[in-house]
Amino acid sequence: MIKTYSHINGVSGLIFLAQSINPDIGNYQEYFINDQYNFTAQLSNGTIDMTLEDAQDYETRPGSVTFDRVEIVAGTFKKNN
Repeated sequence: MIKTYSHINGVSGLIFLAQSINPDIGNYQEYFINDQYNFTAQLSNGTIDMTLEDAQDYETRPGSVTFDRVEIVAGTFKKNN
């Protein structure tokens, strides 16, 4: 994975919204472009994934990101052992 800073407002915003769905989701630390050319964010207690499209959309048009899309992001949360 490659560390990146592109679309940081979209990534951090989606994590914030995902935390409202799943309060177990930890705090954002950094994120990477993964093998599928999407984003994997390292959190204080695990990881969460999101598509590049979701991050871009949230950054440029936050209102276009529906609750269903945020639910999908929240559902990718993997807690560290």
